[in-house]
Amino acid sequence: MNWLKKLWRWAFGPRRDLVLRITNGDTPPDLIEKGELVVAREDGEDWAAAFICPCGCGERVDLALIEEVRPHWRLTVTSKHYPNLHPSVWRKTGCRSHFWVRDGRIVWCKE
Repeated sequence: MNWLKKLWRWAFGPRRDLVLRITNGDTPPDLIEKGELVVAREDGEDWAAAFICPCGCGERVDLALIEEVRPHWRLTVTSKHYPNLHPSVWRKTGCRSHFWVRDGRIVWCKE
């Protein structure tokens, strides 16, 4: 079975949990598909990011990307157009998920 997984990764590459989508404006749109991280960009500046929580609860996660707001996150994009967020995302209400977004993948934090 291990060889099948290796063949799949070789043929299709590693799976990404979130793909990046850029929209114009200072807020992300109301409709966001599961598996996409939507960034609101206006005049070349990233304002906010939003995505559906990866735990499966279905809740929307909205993050500020501008430095003047507290708290805020920093978005970087890999050469292959995959998103990274810093610091980690820790939901204080609802499902209380805690994770990193690294290279388009969700990396769960251990409690």
